Amino acid sequence: MNSDPRNPDRADGSASAFPNLFQPLQIRGVRLKNRIMSTGHDTTLPTDGLVNEALVAYHEARARGGVGLIVSQVAGVHETARYTSHMLMATEDACIEGYRRLAEACHGHGCVVFSQLFHPGREIMEGGDGLLTVAYAPSVSPNERFRVMPRQLDQRMIDEIVAGYGEAARRMHEARLDGVEFVASHGYLPAQFFNPRVNRRTDGYGGSPEGRLRFASEALKAIRASTSEDFVVGMRISASERDEHGLTMDEALDICRALEPLLDYVNVTAGTSASAGGAVHIVPPMAYRSAYLA
Repeated sequence: MNSDPRNPDRADGSASAFPNLFQPLQIRGVRLKNRIMSTGHDTTLPTDGLVNEALVAYHEARARGGVGLIVSQVAGVHETARYTSHMLMATEDACIEGYRRLAEACHGHGCVVFSQLFHPGREIMEGGDGLLTVAYAPSVSPNERFRVMPRQLDQRMIDEIVAGYGEAARRMHEARLDGVEFVASHGYLPAQFFNPRVNRRTDGYGGSPEGRLRFASEALKAIRASTSEDFVVGMRISASERDEHGLTMDEALDICRALEPLLDYVNVTAGTSASAGGAVHIVPPMAYRSAYLA
């Protein structure tokens, strides 16, 4: 039996069961060889906030196996984005070399590479030194899961973070990645701005749906302005945060419709990091039925 996932004529019938799986797909200026995607996820492999050889080898193995698109794990866009001691940072040009090695390794197998761009807001587990650091969010709204009481972002810090998204995207573009994914899922900073039960601001970043979308809109525009015409810009969002205080599916749909002109694709997931009940859907236990959220 032919069990090679790179072969669209597999004898096990997967090609007929999923007729589009091995078909190419065009996203803006980038052509994927198939519809197989390795979504962004934490690996705990990075050291010193930079891409290392272990992370390159990890993703190259997937590219060699036939994956059409790899989305690398979150990269922080501002110093206040350090939510664990083992995350990637895209706040300095020193990150470009490692990302370029990653892109070259995966491109060698015909695989497209994006990177997630990230700020956790109040969802802080630990700082770069392993200690709990100060968290910032749209409002002083506590986090249940990590017992965090954040400080409210002022205009200066909002401007810095928005600019950080643009600069991080520029670095990914210079590293020859094919695109970036704006992480607005799982209750992280953009989702905190979206959520009227978390965002209690009374200025231009809160209140109305337009106000709560302003941060994401400014960040996405900064990303687009810092990259080229064919560079892909997507967004990851939880269709439902599955938490009583989280974003609902109707709210997520409205957000996607409003931001559609700024996006090339949307990556849909579920759950939130803000609560134990919501977080179980980020990495579900093995007892859960496969694709139960599809």
